[in-house]
Amino acid sequence: MPVSITVDDELAQRLEQQAHARRVSLQQWALQVLRRAPDFPDQAEGWRELNARRFQLISQRHRGGLTAAEEAELAELQTVADRWLEPSDRQRLEMLKPYEELALQLTRQSDE
Repeated sequence: MPVSITVDDELAQRLEQQAHARRVSLQQWALQVLRRAPDFPDQAEGWRELNARRFQLISQRHRGGLTAAEEAELAELQTVADRWLEPSDRQRLEMLKPYEELALQLTRQSDE
């Protein structure tokens, strides 16, 4: 059953870049993404699988290298990881602020 969907420009560009990096058509890539979507009903579960793939590619890069398509996939997965971890990173940075302020005070005192 053919179905047409409309996506915003940003999503269309991201999908197009991802398809280009994998050397497949936009339609092929969109179908692959949609076929995988039901496999990740839970975001945390999906994240674990994506992150496992990211680690696999990082390990492979150090063992012998990646193909251009794998490099593109790793870059994409790293972007996803950055977005996924950003809220907790921000929270951790907020927790460090008192220590940064203390270090600054101690540095000023030692300079005097």
